[in-house]
Amino acid sequence: MKMRFSAAAFIGAISMAIFAPSVMACERECQVNVSHAFADKYQLVSNQYFTLLNGNVQASLFFGLPVNTLTTAEQTAAIKTVSDSIVQAQEAWDKSIFQTVFDTIFKDEPKFKGDCNHPQRVKQPPKGVWWVMEDCHLMDYICGNPPSICHFMPMIKTRIVVKLTNQLQALVSGDDGTVYATYVGPALQTVLTNQPKLAPYVANLHGNLNQILEKVTKDLANFANESQWKSEWDLEIKKLLLTFP
Repeated sequence: MKMRFSAAAFIGAISMAIFAPSVMACERECQVNVSHAFADKYQLVSNQYFTLLNGNVQASLFFGLPVNTLTTAEQTAAIKTVSDSIVQAQEAWDKSIFQTVFDTIFKDEPKFKGDCNHPQRVKQPPKGVWWVMEDCHLMDYICGNPPSICHFMPMIKTRIVVKLTNQLQALVSGDDGTVYATYVGPALQTVLTNQPKLAPYVANLHGNLNQILEKVTKDLANFANESQWKSEWDLEIKKLLLTFP
């Protein structure tokens, strides 16, 4: 027996398919603000390592040198020169975090972009209304809307931490790392130029700096661990995510 559909019914079915509410993706403003939310927290974490590096320079730069090689004032000035270079390195690093986070979430595979309607897990809230935490739980596949990013936040954090850790370790590792080659090394050379009395101890100073950098490189294996990443940051970022359409 053949089934027949009226023209009205057919048009109605098509209309329902066309006008069914669809779920929007996290657009550019959302992507930028979400990336900043993560990047700001990881900047706080990475700042701890630059603070550690600076503290170790102040404590150990002149380790092994005769006590009276420099006066207290000369030693203070020399340490300040190297410390200032570390601050410059930190400022350069801070500027790079956002792009790393953005690329990790929205460009690296699997990237949080694309259609979120097949299958449809959540209903797009009306304009001016936020997503709710339940949407986070329901949006259980990777796509481009805020609830998907929220749902997979542990995975996203792991991806970001791996990338930032590798970048930071490369940055501070040995003579070839950017921290030494671009900042600390030239600062040390300035110190040696200003203080000819240090000429016999160049190898000592260089060795001390290498040990300091090596220690920080090893410590970075714990980057953003449970003692550094505050649990309340997760909820803070999730709440921000859910404010975007």
